[in-house]
Amino acid sequence: MANEPSSPGNNGQPLHRRARNLLIVEPQSLLRWSLATYLSRWFDVFPTDSPATAERILDDERIDAVVLSDALPAAQLTALLEHVRARGQATCLVCTVTGSGFMPVPHDKCHCIEKPFELRKLADLLGVESQASSRTR
Repeated sequence: MANEPSSPGNNGQPLHRRARNLLIVEPQSLLRWSLATYLSRWFDVFPTDSPATAERILDDERIDAVVLSDALPAAQLTALLEHVRARGQATCLVCTVTGSGFMPVPHDKCHCIEKPFELRKLADLLGVESQASSRTR
């Protein structure tokens, strides 16, 4: 695929072309790659490790869902959460958290999932179809 990245960072470019857009902000490259690869079955995925890049993507793209990691520095995570909420773009916000990490107050459009988690559970929180009905690769 022409837009396939050569590295997990991908600098905020989509991996594939789908009907829905997902922003993943995860500083750990292997986890970012795993999330992006798995969720690209259902979304155009914009993976990044940079809150600044994430803000640019939120400003430039129609984003339907956001996955944020609590591994980001607390001040950057809080600022990014405010940016997401202020834009009102994300239909779904999922924060991946460690037991001791930052945890926003969940509400109908904001969910938390504790690490480690099954990718399928994250996909369920994002409202995707079951694997049986997803397109084959």
